[in-house]
Amino acid sequence: SALAYGSIADAQAPNEVSLILNPADDVAAAAPALWAARELQQALADSGTAVTRRERPEDAPLGEFCVVVCGARAPFAAIAMKTANVIAPEDPESLVLLSAKIAGRQALLVCASDARGLVYALLELADRARHPMGSRGPFWVGLPVVERPANEVRSVMRQFTSEPLDKPWFYDREMWPQYLTMLAAERFNRFHMAFGFGYDSLQQVTDSYLLFAYPFLLDVPGSEVRATNLPEEERDRNLDTLRFISEQTAARGIDFELGLWMHGYRLGDGSHARDRKS
Repeated sequence: SALAYGSIADAQAPNEVSLILNPADDVAAAAPALWAARELQQALADSGTAVTRRERPEDAPLGEFCVVVCGARAPFAAIAMKTANVIAPEDPESLVLLSAKIAGRQALLVCASDARGLVYALLELADRARHPMGSRGPFWVGLPVVERPANEVRSVMRQFTSEPLDKPWFYDREMWPQYLTMLAAERFNRFHMAFGFGYDSLQQVTDSYLLFAYPFLLDVPGSEVRATNLPEEERDRNLDTLRFISEQTAARGIDFELGLWMHGYRLGDGSHARDRKS
C-alpha cells in the first residue's frame, strides 16, 4: 500500500468512516484490541458517524475516510513509524496517532506496539467522539500523537473489607464494565482485587466475610472447612462474581491480580464476627 503523510483538512468528523482491522495482524486482531474497536464504533455511531468495518484500506471507497488500526510491525505501519521516528515495535504499550494518505485514501493511522497500546489509542478516539472539543473532530491530528508509558505498572486496588458496605458494589454487574473501561481509558494496566486486607491480625475481628477467603468462594472436596451462616448459593455466587470481574478485566487488556492478604482462620480475643469458620 502506498502511504504518504498529510493532515486532515476537514476537522469535523466525517459522516461515514471505514474502520480497518486486518485479521492477519496479530496485534489488531487480539481480543482486547477488537473490544476497544467496538467501543470506538459505538461512540462514533452515537455521535452520528456511520462506521463500516473492513479488512484493508483498498476495500474502502476512494472518498471515504479510513481509520487504519494496526500493530507496529504491519507493513505500511513500519514505514510510517520509521519515517516519523515515533516509536519502536518493541516498546511495550506505546502508540501513535498519525494523519496520513494510505492507498490513496485520507486516513488516521492508529498504530501500537501491542494490543494494550491499541486499546489506549482506540479508547482515546472514543473519548474524543463522545466529548468533542470545539470544531475539531475525533480524528483531527496535527503533529503525530505519541505515547510511551513512564511507569511499567499502573495499578488500582479495591478492597473487600465490610460485608454490608462492599457486597453491593462487588455484585454490581452494571458497574464493573463501566468501571474497568474507565481504568483502561486512563491507562491503568493492572487491577488488584483484595480480600482480607482489613485486618493485620485476627484480634477483635468484627466482620470476617471473605477475610479467610477460601470457604467463601470454594467447596473443596475432602476439606471440612466451612463458613457458617453462608448458604451454598451465596458461596457459588461469590466465585461466579469473581470470575466475571476477572474476565471483564482481561477483556480490556488489563492484568487481573487477586490478593489474599490474610490466611489466618482462628479468630482471636475480642472477635465477634457473624461468619466464623468451622
